Amino acid sequence: MSVERRTTSAGAVRYVARVKSGRQLVATKTFGRKADAEAWEREQRRALAFGEFIPPSRSSAPFSQVAAQFIESRRDQVSPHSWRTDRDNLAGIPTWFTARPLSSIGESEVLAYLTGQLAIRARSTVQRSRTTLSSVFAYAVREKMISRNPVREVRMPPGARQTSVGVETFTDDELARTLRLQYEIRPHVAAVTEFLSLTGLRWSELRALRVRDFQHGPLPAVRVSRAQSDGYAEKGTKTGKTRVVPLTARASEIALTRVIGRAKTEFLFTGESGRQLSGNLFRRFVKWSETAPRGRTVHDLRHHAASSWLRAGIPVNQVSQWLGHANPNTTLKVYAHVLGEAQDITAIARLNGMSAEHAKDISSPYMASPDAGAPAGPSI
Repeated sequence: MSVERRTTSAGAVRYVARVKSGRQLVATKTFGRKADAEAWEREQRRALAFGEFIPPSRSSAPFSQVAAQFIESRRDQVSPHSWRTDRDNLAGIPTWFTARPLSSIGESEVLAYLTGQLAIRARSTVQRSRTTLSSVFAYAVREKMISRNPVREVRMPPGARQTSVGVETFTDDELARTLRLQYEIRPHVAAVTEFLSLTGLRWSELRALRVRDFQHGPLPAVRVSRAQSDGYAEKGTKTGKTRVVPLTARASEIALTRVIGRAKTEFLFTGESGRQLSGNLFRRFVKWSETAPRGRTVHDLRHHAASSWLRAGIPVNQVSQWLGHANPNTTLKVYAHVLGEAQDITAIARLNGMSAEHAKDISSPYMASPDAGAPAGPSI
């Protein structure tokens, strides 16, 4: 094994590392820096010693080819939603990265890719892309195309951290107007809009609710254990856990009208024909683009519910549980601005109360009445 210094016809210096097993040459690679050539040689020596050596022919395929094999292998192993997410994440990787041979991609290339993505995409989006990227390299390690996963050695580079998403949602007036217009068009379906705004359920969770999930009693509630996005099979909730969401009197009234005279296995919320709702049909029935404010989505109804709860003083941990967040930190991240607003309102109310008490103890002719003038004084 050796590293040989060479000079090209253009005068550039290159370092060629050769790896032999016995007398047989098994691998060779050229580098621009001697240190890189020596590091690669040491890694191959270690791999040979431990029986982990991988012939270059197995790792010479471009990343794009390996990524395609990875996606195909995942087709029947994960949910359709996860499969499409991985596919879309890989589709967003630039050509300069995907065209490289798998063996030529190391920590520096991964870091360069992540840094470039952070300049144009949200940090959370890049984090998801990093997860998919790591999965591709883990697949390549299992298939003995490479000996290690370079993504595991690279932390997310520093960048603009998202401390609060600061979502915008319906104001109370906007929601009232939307509900009024939708109830005038199709009351049966408009009740779905109102129920979502009161419970904070995800659309996929509402679609999967069955009659048996409604709990009627001293504390009415719905049991959320399943979810079904449009176009996908029914599955567990986003966190994989079951939760109970208590209902206000109005939300309970809406649910109760859907329960009477129906089998426990039927969907709780359906269209007027009794069939399971789809997002497209729902929006068409209530003329969403006309009745809801511009830019508002069905998911914003969930944000309205959460914001209303927090403004009412319900603890963050409780709100997080009702929303089905895996961690209260998620709730804090998304709704920090609402908590700040609620604290400001409380603080101003206290200050106003203190001012009112203080005013009672002050005797001033200026406060006699709004029309009272200044007290008479000497002429100037």
